[in-house]
Order: sequence, then structure tokens, then C-alpha cells
Amino acid sequence: MASDLLEKDPSKTLISMSVPVSIGMLSTFLFQVIDTYFVGQLGPDSLAALSFSSTIYFLVVGLFMGLAVGVSIIVGKAVGANDTDKTRQTTVVGIVLCLLLSILFSSIVLATLYPIFSGLGAEPSLMPLIKDYMIPLMMGIPLLTTGIMSGAILRATGIVTKPEIIMGVAGIINLVFDYLLIFGKMGFPEMGIKGAAYATVLSWIFVIIGMALLLFKERLLTLKKELASNFFALLKEIIRLGVPTIITQIVGPLTLTYLIVLLARESSLAVAAFGVASRIETLLMIGILGVSTAITPFIAQNLGANKNVRIDEAIAFGGRASTYLGLFVAILLYLFIQPIAGIFSEDQQVIGHTSQYFYIVSLSYVAYGLFVITSSIFNGLQLPVNSLRIMLVKSLVFTLPLTLVGSFWGVQGIFIGISASNFLGGWYAAYEMRKDFKKFNSSLAEVNVWKEYANDIKYFFRRK
Repeated sequence: MASDLLEKDPSKTLISMSVPVSIGMLSTFLFQVIDTYFVGQLGPDSLAALSFSSTIYFLVVGLFMGLAVGVSIIVGKAVGANDTDKTRQTTVVGIVLCLLLSILFSSIVLATLYPIFSGLGAEPSLMPLIKDYMIPLMMGIPLLTTGIMSGAILRATGIVTKPEIIMGVAGIINLVFDYLLIFGKMGFPEMGIKGAAYATVLSWIFVIIGMALLLFKERLLTLKKELASNFFALLKEIIRLGVPTIITQIVGPLTLTYLIVLLARESSLAVAAFGVASRIETLLMIGILGVSTAITPFIAQNLGANKNVRIDEAIAFGGRASTYLGLFVAILLYLFIQPIAGIFSEDQQVIGHTSQYFYIVSLSYVAYGLFVITSSIFNGLQLPVNSLRIMLVKSLVFTLPLTLVGSFWGVQGIFIGISASNFLGGWYAAYEMRKDFKKFNSSLAEVNVWKEYANDIKYFFRRK
């Protein structure tokens, strides 16, 4: 696969990478979607507790996905430059750093559970449920974060399918044990929301074992004497690229936390509905997220090999993919959102808020997809500060003030603020990318985007 990234047709290569990545991410996100479905059967209080808990879960995942992106950029460029020693050394340093930091972070969260969630606006009656879910989840989080890091490194070297198979099997494990442990089936204890957390951790055990076996098989965890002398230089490089990508990745979860606080002022049912909507949204945006994940190592390797034409082709593919996939998701949600929302809860208010969210926000998915793809392109070009800039502008300049103003009109106003910020964030990302095209004399600087979309439509109807 590594040679594919440097030689074969960029569009076909990115599709072949994006499909298994999307499948693997699908199973990863199914951890939360499956939990939401089964916990929803326990009642709206359990669903609200899960939604509050997810703010910290996504913050932790975002933090370590950011670190993984930083490490994968270095690995991808080293692979493109055929520097095997640096690839292996970066892998070891990245995984050790990830493991140590995740243990530290989970310990801090466990020690401060009550002040964290009371500060988020969780009602005292929800605290026992939140603790039941969060304690086992945080104890197991180093397994997930190290698995995320391992998967990112493997994808950066061109090994795509096998890590996603591992994540797919883990999703099935989570599904089975969710059913057994939440409801106490086949002789297992009935644990309620706590069972959902234990089921997830069991699936993570499988992930870390599978990823470790792959890393050893590919000889990426080989230790040599040179590592000791290069350790701090590699750590410095990881920090240089990793800090901006970490901040970029955690801005989203922090914004999500802010939205939870706003919605908690309305009602716990609004929080529960937003939790359901967030999971459905992530699940249906899986195609765009798959392309964005695949495009970073593709660009990083071609950057290392100085193949700029292929980078331009990949960027053009990413822009088209974000547009068409975002449009497809919006249409799908408009047609089927009410029955989809009904799968997760029988409470009519929860279903109503969830449906309202998508009627308002799904219109903005084309712009949001462009924003996500642009962020990944900047990371692949080793411009993580640019990626951070567009994320901060979207969140701090658009999302926070627009949703705050919208909150004066209740839940609907908050959702309108989210939609408007997606549109503006997509526009700003496109503006920043266009500036860089001109700065680096890219062939894309002179491309008429609307003309290209018109040609795609004509081509589609000619084929029909």
C-alpha cells in the first residue's frame, strides 16, 4: 500500500484507503451508538447520564487523536522519504508517550468526577448513573488511546485494512457484551449503564492486543541503540506537530461541552436528545471522516517524496467527496430522521428535539464536510497551525457566540446557531485553502470550483 500512495491514481488510491478506514471508524463510533441504543432502553435519565459522560469521553478521544495525527504526519513523511529507522523510532516514542499521558489523564478525571459533571450542569440525581458509567470507562481509556495511536501509525505506513478489521471485530464484541451485561442475559449479571461501560472496555482489550500484534508483525516496534540518542529530538518533533493537532482535535469536544451546558439550562431531555443526535451525526458522516483520515497520510507521503501534482489531485478529490457525501447525508436525514430517532428513545420530547436538530443542522453538512477535509489536508501538508486556525475561528468566532445568542430562543435557537457556524466554518476553511494555493503556486489556484461541479453533474447524466 505504501507504494500505492506514491504511484497509483490518487482518486482510486484514496477511495481504496477511505473505504476500509470508514468501516473501521464505523465500528469505533458504534461503541457509542450501540451504548446509546441499549442505554436508551433504561429510560431518559440513563440516556442523559450517558450524554453528559460523552463530553469527557470525546474530549479524551480528541486529545489522543490529535497526538496520533501529529505522530502519523512524521511517520508518513518518513515512509515517503524511505527512512525506515525514523519510522520505527517515531512509532516507539509515540506509543510510549500516548500510554503515559493517557494514564495520567484518566487518573485526573477519576479524581475529579463530581466537580466536573456538576460544573457541566448535571442534576444530582444523575450523578450515581454518571459514576457507574465513567469509572470503568476511564480505567480502560489507556487501552483505547494506545489503540488509536497504533492504528494511525499503521495507516501512515500504508497498512489500512488490517487495523480496520480489528476495529470491526471490536465493535461486534462491544455489541454482544452490551446486551449481556446491561440486561443480564445468559447468566451474566444485570448491570445497567455500568454494563455498557464494561462491554466497551472489553472490546478495547481486543483492540490493543490486535494492534500490538500488527505492530510487531510489521517490525515497527523494533528497539535499537540509536533510539536513546534520538529520543528527545523525536519527542521535540512530535510536540511541535502534535500540540497544534491536539488543540485542533480537542476544540471540537470542548465546544460540545459548551453546547451541553447551554442545553442543560433548557432540560435534561434536551441534553439526552443532543447526545442521540451527535451519535447519529457522527455515524452518518463516516464517509467524510474516512476520506479526511485517509487524505492526511496520503499527502504526507507524497510531500516526503516531493510529488506535488499528486497532492493537488488528492486535494481536489477531497473537496468533491466532502460536497457529495455531505449532500447525500442531508437528504437521507430529511427523509428518515424521525424513525431513526425513535430507535434510541421512546420519549416524544427526545424524539422531537432530535428530529428538530437534523431538520436545521443537516442543511450545513456540505460546508461542514469541506471544513473537516481542509483541516486534514493542512495536517498532511505539515501545516498544523493552519488547521488549528480554522478550527479556532469556527469554534470561537462562529459557534460559541451564535449558539449563545440562539439560546435566547431556546433549543431551536441553539440548533440554528450550530447550523450557521457550520456554513461559516466551511466558507472560512475554503478561503484559507485558496490563499495557500496562491502562496505555493498550486495548479488549483486557478480552478473554477463551480465549473468543476457542473462538469461532474453533466458527466453523471451522460452516464445515465
